[in-house]
Amino acid sequence: MPSGTMTTGTVTVNRGTTTGTVGSGFVGFSFEKTHITNSSLTGANAPLIALFKLIGPPVLRIGANDVELCSWSPGQPPAGGGPPYGKLVGTAMVDQLNDFLNASGTKVIYGTNFSLNNPSNDAAETAYAQSKLGSNLYGFEIGNELNKYGTWASQRSQYETIATAILNAVPNARLIGPAATEKGASVLSTPYAQDESTKFGSKLILLTQHYYLGGAGTTTATVSILQTIKSDIPMIGDTMKTAATSNQIADGYRFGEANSFFGHGQMGVSDTLIAGLWAVDLMFTIAEHGAGGINFHGGETGMDGTRPFYYQPIVELDGAVQAVMPVYDAMLLFYLAGQGHLLETTVNSSNPNLTAYALDYKADGSTSVVLDNKNATTGVQVTVDVGTSATSASAIYLEGTPGGSLTAPASTVTLAGAQVNAKGTWARNPPYIQSTSGNTISVFVPPASAALVRVQ
Repeated sequence: MPSGTMTTGTVTVNRGTTTGTVGSGFVGFSFEKTHITNSSLTGANAPLIALFKLIGPPVLRIGANDVELCSWSPGQPPAGGGPPYGKLVGTAMVDQLNDFLNASGTKVIYGTNFSLNNPSNDAAETAYAQSKLGSNLYGFEIGNELNKYGTWASQRSQYETIATAILNAVPNARLIGPAATEKGASVLSTPYAQDESTKFGSKLILLTQHYYLGGAGTTTATVSILQTIKSDIPMIGDTMKTAATSNQIADGYRFGEANSFFGHGQMGVSDTLIAGLWAVDLMFTIAEHGAGGINFHGGETGMDGTRPFYYQPIVELDGAVQAVMPVYDAMLLFYLAGQGHLLETTVNSSNPNLTAYALDYKADGSTSVVLDNKNATTGVQVTVDVGTSATSASAIYLEGTPGGSLTAPASTVTLAGAQVNAKGTWARNPPYIQSTSGNTISVFVPPASAALVRVQ
């Protein structure tokens, strides 16, 4: 059983108040568009397929900054695994992608170029992608973070020309967008939702929003900022929920690209345990504010410039999986918490870094409680009142070595006492049995750890 310095705390689950819903495909990945060119997303990549299936089926988004550098060239053959990565996308790459999607059970948000302003090229690419990917295709996302380059009003005409060309070529195409930056919820996503739902009706099925805490290499790229959830997340989430609901966008919104610090993350922070503990908070918080899911961004060095990726959930080299990172472990923990309604929780503890979430797990009627302790020195003996009789309870832990280290390296981070290896295998240990009494469970959450408690 994990151990450490201790204080006490209580968590009360209010079963009468739901705060959100977690459904299928909530967790997912975002890749640069160039990832499609390096023979990684293929039906032969067994380790990557296994990692997708372990938390899935997930949603994959292909786009990001490199989408604006890529264009359609049907005869372009797939490249090798390493850099430099090609910027021409051909039919063979889409074929390989489809094999990967079939093998992993994944649906894809497929990004197309906006900046080149070549509607016929985009239409040709989407026509082939639609015909090949079929039910594996979630929809098409045109461009990336358009609010970085001007107002929505100044870019609306170009966007609608491209979207119209796509829909003329593929009448049953589904549109997804606008892939706004974290600052773009009001200035891009909101007017986009209103204008494009009016113009394209039910063809616009999902809003996508991006989120980063700040930039790598800045004074804000620190461990301490990952110990709390910034107040802008609820504001962004509520803005996006309103935009989706008021414009009757069928699938609402999701964070189509997110991670700790833009610019590929901060070495020694984004690639350590604290990033995973923060990601746990992030996923539950956005679910509480109406998000239908999140795609954690990643890639290989040489994609989106030359800076290495430190925040990626899965480390790849020349198209081959090398390891998973703490963000992936957090995604797995969240996935294991299950699907269902989130229940309101109240936390009372002297530890300011303890957060708690509860989910009415619809698969078997149990309750999942997640206790996330982002304090490096103090564990918490938590008494959880689940609001109904608790006959049994067990817990698994997300933690690193040495214990209490928020910056424990990825190579020491475990979930349920085991690492997820580069082959996508997770030889987890049995959960720890927790004591119950009436409606309550007693759980110790060590410093720098998170516990997933299943209560029957």
